[in-house]
Amino acid sequence: MTMPIATTKIANLLDELSQVNGVNANSLMTIGEVSKNLDMTPRTIRFYEQSGIVTPRRSGRFRLFSYKDICSLRLAKQLRSLGMEVKDIASLVQTAAAGGSDTDYNDLLLKTLSERLESLGTELSAAEQRFTSCQQALNELEGNISASKSSQK
Repeated sequence: MTMPIATTKIANLLDELSQVNGVNANSLMTIGEVSKNLDMTPRTIRFYEQSGIVTPRRSGRFRLFSYKDICSLRLAKQLRSLGMEVKDIASLVQTAAAGGSDTDYNDLLLKTLSERLESLGTELSAAEQRFTSCQQALNELEGNISASKSSQK
């Protein structure tokens, strides 16, 4: 697989196909081992499984995660840190895991990141407006308190 043109960190995660932290590509890990290795709670890992981001093998009651699953979880963690929604992460991870073309993946990543950036801009504008309103209310309250104290003297 060639490295998609994306952010370096995400591209590096996509390009890691032979090992993760010294784990052989053919090794399987339990949810506890994956949790410790990736600093991710087992509950989060199970949630990502339910979302279709990973599909661990089963051995009795144990989930066994492949190298591909670990790479998918690392990618999901990185994308989640950007505030992406899980449904978008699942789509990106599935596209990358399916070995789709770099162009397909990059187009999807570009679209998803653009939408996220637009959403963050809207959230930022709303937060700035709330900040300004709160600051004005605080200034008015401080002025009223000062006036009240002055009139009581």
